[in-house]
Amino acid sequence: MMRQYYILTLDPRAGEVFNFIRDHKLTVDVHLNRTRFWIAEDTSVLTEFLLRFSDCCPYVDTCADLATGLRPL
Repeated sequence: MMRQYYILTLDPRAGEVFNFIRDHKLTVDVHLNRTRFWIAEDTSVLTEFLLRFSDCCPYVDTCADLATGLRPL
């Protein structure tokens, strides 16, 4: 299973995150304001990513309603 995260384009650490994405050959989806990317669960890549970038790259919960931020019961 894959986890989806994003980095805002204007984030001061975006360059570091882009290098991480490139170095680990992650799947990306580039937008004007943000870049979304996917990391496989239960891997050392995810562990390294979370230790380095969890403060600036939020997790995208695909079950949440994007309008309200709520998850279905």
